Amino acid sequence: MNALVYHGPGQRAWEEVPDPVIEEPTDAIVRIDSATICGTDLHILKGDVPEVEPGTILGHEAVGTVMEVGSAVTTLEPGDRVLVSCITSCGRCRFCRKGTTASAAAAGAGSSDT
Repeated sequence: MNALVYHGPGQRAWEEVPDPVIEEPTDAIVRIDSATICGTDLHILKGDVPEVEPGTILGHEAVGTVMEVGSAVTTLEPGDRVLVSCITSCGRCRFCRKGTTASAAAAGAGSSDT
C-alpha cells in the first residue's frame, strides 16, 4: 500500500509499505478511501513532536471500508464504512457508555475502568 512516511523535520515521502495484518484480536484493518491531515500532522512535519521517529506513517483521520477484523471485534464487519477519528475509545468503559468517549481511560486499547 502507499503511505505518507515521515523522515524528519520537513522531510516526507509517499512510499510503498507492507499491507497491515491483524496482530491483536481487537484489531481491524480499514482500506482508506479518503484522508486528511490535521494540526498534529503539521506539527510532526515541522519537527515539533520529537517522539515521532523517522519511518513513522502519518495520517490518523480518514474515512474507509473495513476489510478484516480480529476475533474479538463484535461491532464491525468487513464491508462496513467507518470514520477513523483522531480520538479513539474502548467502547466499554463507563465514559464510553456515558457518551464521553474522549475521556476513555485506555482509549483505543480497551479499558479497565468499567
